[in-house]
Amino acid sequence: MNLESLNPQQREAVCHGKGPSMVVAGAGSGKTRVITCRISHLIREIGVDPESILAITFTNKAAGEMKERIRNILNQREGSPWVSTFHSFCLRILRKHITELGFSSDFAVYDAQDQLLLVKQCMKEMQISTDAFPAKSLLNHISGFKNDFVLADQLDLDSMSYGNQMKAAELYPIYQSALKSNNALDFDDLLVCTAKLFQQVSSLREHYDKKFQYILVDEFQDTNAVQYELVRLLSRDVNNVCVVGDDDQSIYRWRGANIENILKFEKDYPGTTVIKLEENYRSTQNILSAAGNVVRENLNRNEKTLWTQNEKGDPVVCHKAEDETSEAAFVCDRIQNLCQEEGYSFNEIAILYRTNAQSRVIEDILRRAEIPYQVIGGLRFYERKEIKDVLAYLQVLINPEDSVSLKRIVNVPARGIGKTSLEKVEKFCMGKDLTLFEGLRQASHGGLVGTAATKKIENFISIMDHLDSIYRQSNPLELLAEVIDRSGYATMLKNEDTRESKGRMENLNELYSAVEHLVENENGSLREFLDSTALVADLDNLDDTRGILPLMTLHTCKGLEFSAVFVVGMENGLLPHASAMSDSAEYEEERRLCYVGFTRAKKRLFVSHARRRRIYGNTFNYPPSEFLHSIPEEVMVRESGFQEYQTETSIQYSGSSNSSFAVEKESSVSFSIGTKVLHPKFGAGIVINRSGEEEDLKLEVFFKGPHGKKKLAANIANLIIL
Repeated sequence: MNLESLNPQQREAVCHGKGPSMVVAGAGSGKTRVITCRISHLIREIGVDPESILAITFTNKAAGEMKERIRNILNQREGSPWVSTFHSFCLRILRKHITELGFSSDFAVYDAQDQLLLVKQCMKEMQISTDAFPAKSLLNHISGFKNDFVLADQLDLDSMSYGNQMKAAELYPIYQSALKSNNALDFDDLLVCTAKLFQQVSSLREHYDKKFQYILVDEFQDTNAVQYELVRLLSRDVNNVCVVGDDDQSIYRWRGANIENILKFEKDYPGTTVIKLEENYRSTQNILSAAGNVVRENLNRNEKTLWTQNEKGDPVVCHKAEDETSEAAFVCDRIQNLCQEEGYSFNEIAILYRTNAQSRVIEDILRRAEIPYQVIGGLRFYERKEIKDVLAYLQVLINPEDSVSLKRIVNVPARGIGKTSLEKVEKFCMGKDLTLFEGLRQASHGGLVGTAATKKIENFISIMDHLDSIYRQSNPLELLAEVIDRSGYATMLKNEDTRESKGRMENLNELYSAVEHLVENENGSLREFLDSTALVADLDNLDDTRGILPLMTLHTCKGLEFSAVFVVGMENGLLPHASAMSDSAEYEEERRLCYVGFTRAKKRLFVSHARRRRIYGNTFNYPPSEFLHSIPEEVMVRESGFQEYQTETSIQYSGSSNSSFAVEKESSVSFSIGTKVLHPKFGAGIVINRSGEEEDLKLEVFFKGPHGKKKLAANIANLIIL
């Protein structure tokens, strides 16, 4: 390893000895290189056993890149450190030790779709209306409790005001009990259960604390309460923990990330050595000046100034468009120019936006221009119906207690097992404390349901018993082929004989290829394969080797870099988002989000905003984003696709922003129960009841904080749909 290739601050971080250290690494400052070089230094120069090093990051993509870099530095004989995401690390621990918490080691990991189905099932059991309380909202609140490491029996219902959060708190223990009955964990439970395990079984915590002599945590600004607790538990005795992060890139508050974790690290770990990496190797100076001046206005941050030895570069282009269509046309035109005149490839360019809804118009324009593109963060491969169906068969074979997967496949393909029959079996199971699969087996012997239904259930049990014998005797590849054939899935798709069914069969063939890779190259088990499908993230679908233009949200782009970047929709109401404009902490996160988007660009940065925008079924007159005012004029050129204008009416928002934006009211606006709204005085809320129609429409809205429940006339309340 050549330390001479590192700058002085990087060398200091790499060669730091024992004790806690915090590397404050600005965007593009080479933090991944520092982590991999530090691991190599510990092994090669200090003589640390590779398997006593734990390196944790946040995405499978980053973990894979880190493993590859370490592999290139070290000899295979030297062994391998543990390099993984938080969730992968916890899953590995739980597969070995979860019996201590009363689960079987063959537990299932439920993805977002499975969790939502189970929540709806629990809501039905508790007679909670999905109209008044959207299932997804309750699930998000439960996830929030877990991210804050608040268990179901630790909630104080008396301290909560009426609304979705309180209803979620009531549902939380029921949901956890249902997961336990299914021998399943959700994504958040992987972290929570591991932390509980280390808290409750001291010998286990001491074993892993002793095992991992050195711990490195990347993207530390993105950790939530339970992840922070995991790091604390694993470094209680041996305090050699190195955290790497940048508070200016903390953009996941909405999913539990706590910026205070990095800001308070020095206090919680006395004697911490702090090293700042401020030299940027990615972007031009103009791009860094634009990004730095935007985020510098935040109060809650560690002071740092990014600089670069790179060229000054082209100025940032700020384009004013007439509407969202002309904005998309501008982006498309500039992309074509970059490719045709400057030699860029489509995969070297990215279009970034604040909300997924903004992609539709851009996609329309790109299709007409025949520019190949990929939307990152759309429906993932393992979330497609046919893939979920076939994987559900495999889940049930491994874990027969998994009723969510069993319900998914019991009548897929259609075999005449109706909802009424299934409800009878479920009711029978509750009275006998049986799993649903055991109940179906008893029903197949007759007497529980009608004769016709009994025969159909008997046929299903026969199929599953046959597949179970294959599972026990064959490899995963043979089992998958048998599941697709014996279940009738292949026949069903063949009989449909449509373009869609052929595409679905192609997806199943791709699934076959994925399992084939597992068997031939990794000699992995079926359980390991299903685990890997559960841990797939949005960015794992990004193929940056092909000439395809990526489109994604600003939240998704972190960790990536592109030669040219377009940040669209830079307007008050979009960036910063309307929901954040009355909350100073959320408003600061919007600034950080803008900073992250800007610093993805290496050479060219384009930002745009529209005078008038139709989105969410409404038309808005948003003014340009306040963040644009922070960019020095000397690093930016302004273009305009229309004459200057003035807004006629505006809605003022209190909090950290003084800006306003105008909204064109339309008769088509719908305020159904469960709709999230923003009020100029009361802030964010949710519609919990409604009466009347058109001009007489009255809404009952529950607002966050002290405002609580309010009755409003829809035509004069100036509500914005979020």
